[in-house]
Amino acid sequence: MLRIEYFDKDRFMRQVSASHGSVLLHLDNGKTCDLKKDATASSILRMMNAPKKGFDITVTDPTDVTGFLRYMLEAGRTERVAG
Repeated sequence: MLRIEYFDKDRFMRQVSASHGSVLLHLDNGKTCDLKKDATASSILRMMNAPKKGFDITVTDPTDVTGFLRYMLEAGRTERVAG
């Protein structure tokens, strides 16, 4: 499970699209939704601001972890410079 704390919506959704496997968003109510298959969940995520505590995702294909780690490092660097 990965915790996304810095949220660049466009870059995050590009990373989701580029993923080989599913990208599961863990909701506070204990449910999960697949951001690659659930258009409604993806649309809602694009419209919202990330919660202050971040949010959790799981990728089903281990090769996708590297892309999300790179996203998190780059988004965090951009957030610190802008903030």
